[in-house]
Amino acid sequence: MFQKRHDLRWFQIVIILLFLLALNILPVPFFYQKQQSMPLDLYLPHVQKLLQKNSSQLQQASQAGKFADGRYHFDHAQVLQEDQQGVVGVNLSEKQLAHTKNAVVLGQRSFIFKENGTVNRLYYGDSFRADQPLKKQLNQEWYHRNKAAISFAMLQSIGSLFLLTNLVFVFGGGLILWLGRKSPLITLGSFRESVTVMVNILGPVSLVVAIVGLVKFDVSLLLTLQMLGAVMLLLTIYAKTRFNDGNLS
Repeated sequence: MFQKRHDLRWFQIVIILLFLLALNILPVPFFYQKQQSMPLDLYLPHVQKLLQKNSSQLQQASQAGKFADGRYHFDHAQVLQEDQQGVVGVNLSEKQLAHTKNAVVLGQRSFIFKENGTVNRLYYGDSFRADQPLKKQLNQEWYHRNKAAISFAMLQSIGSLFLLTNLVFVFGGGLILWLGRKSPLITLGSFRESVTVMVNILGPVSLVVAIVGLVKFDVSLLLTLQMLGAVMLLLTIYAKTRFNDGNLS
């Protein structure tokens, strides 16, 4: 890794960094594709509170509605909750929800999640079963309809996090190595050589992190593993070479 510090040009370094970033975020879409639901409080906290508070009443209304052929058969509209927190009901129209920012409504063919004025109308899917716990079913239906958007958003945020840590390690570590170039004990010539050493270290570590992420996805674990592995590998190279060509033999 130290011996090959002359091999890369700047455009090659940029391409390799982009490839390593792709390795870092590779587990993200696989993880969210396997998920069947997602905690609503992360995205719809007010809706989640309304569901928790009225879970049993909604379940009773769902059973009374007789779900069949992809739709409920409600006889009339019913308001289960209406206060400052929001509105919860059955077979309510959007006009009845105009005055509230947050709402949960079971409709004939669809249900409505309204969060801070934004209305999400979602139709019951083929997998929807009214005899199952309603809160879990609604959560799963919402997640299935928004899986692509959630995966893309998490891909962006996690990718940005890995990009930042990689750039700090490569260019920050490269700068520290480069500042020691005036020492007669170190044979690093240019800043590019120092950055190349850091990129060579990051490569195998990123591959290991990608494999671990496919087995067990945990962002904090993966970031810790990447930085810890990179630092240990850097110390190993230093112990063997002292960053001096005279110690390569």
